[in-house]
Amino acid sequence: MGLIRQKHIIINSSILFVVASTLAMTLHEFGHFFASIIVQAKGISIHHNYVSNIDAGLSRQSILFIKSAGPFVSLAIGMLFHFICTLQTKRNTLFLFNLYMSSFGYIGFFGYLMVAPLFTGGDTGYICHALGFSIWLTILIALAGVAMLYFLMNSQAKYFVEMGSREVIENKDLRFQFIRSLLLYPIFIGIIITTFLNLPIKAVLSLIAPICMPFSFFWGYRNALTKIYPNNNFNKEFESLNRPHFWLYLLLVVIIIANRLLVSGIYFNAN
Repeated sequence: MGLIRQKHIIINSSILFVVASTLAMTLHEFGHFFASIIVQAKGISIHHNYVSNIDAGLSRQSILFIKSAGPFVSLAIGMLFHFICTLQTKRNTLFLFNLYMSSFGYIGFFGYLMVAPLFTGGDTGYICHALGFSIWLTILIALAGVAMLYFLMNSQAKYFVEMGSREVIENKDLRFQFIRSLLLYPIFIGIIITTFLNLPIKAVLSLIAPICMPFSFFWGYRNALTKIYPNNNFNKEFESLNRPHFWLYLLLVVIIIANRLLVSGIYFNAN
C-alpha cells in the first residue's frame, strides 16, 4: 500500500469528512431556525453558519429553547447515526459517511459544552449564563463535555479500523499507513476546506469550531493505530474504498453549492 495506492482512500475520506461536517453543521442551524419559527420570533433567517432573529418580546424560555435546539439536534444526529453504525454490517463508504455524521453530531453537542465557559454568546455559553450558573459549574459542565467526547471518540475508533481489510487490520505497518490515509490526512484537508466554507463569519466561534473541534478525532487516533479489536468486522469491499466514486464528487459539489447559497440566507416572515 504505497502512497499512490492510498490516494483515493485519502480523497474519499476527505470528501465524506467535508460533506458530513457541513451537513451536520447545517442541520444544527436548522434546529435553531425551526425553533425560532415555533416560538414565533420575528425577522428569522438561516445562513450557512448562523441563524438570525429578533428576540425582543420573547420570553426567556423561548430564547433558551431557540439556543438549545441546535445542540440537541446535533446530539440527536450523533446518537441516530451511531445507532445506524451498530446495525450496519457492511464496512463501506456509506458506513464511513454514517460514522462521520455520528462523530460530527457528537462534536456539535459536547464540543459546544466544552467552550461554554469561554463564549457566553454561543449556544451553551448563553444558556449557562442565562440560567445563572456560576463559572465553576459552567467549567464542570465543560469538563463533562470533554470527558464524554473523549469517551465517544475512543469508542468509535474501532469503526474506523474496521474500514480496513482483514490483512490491513492485522498487519501493524499496513494498519499504520491505512489509518493515516483514512483519518489523519482527511482531518487536515477537511479542516482547511470546511474553514473556507464557514466564511464569511458573523461570530468568531463560527471560525474556531471548524478549525479546532475536529482535532477531537485525535483522541481516538492512538487506539485506531494500535488497539486490538475483534476482527470479525472488516471491510470486505476494501478495494472499492480505494477507487474514485462519481457520486461522492457529485455529493461534494451539491453540499458546497447549498452552503454557498445559504450565505445569502433563507428568510421566514410569519404572518
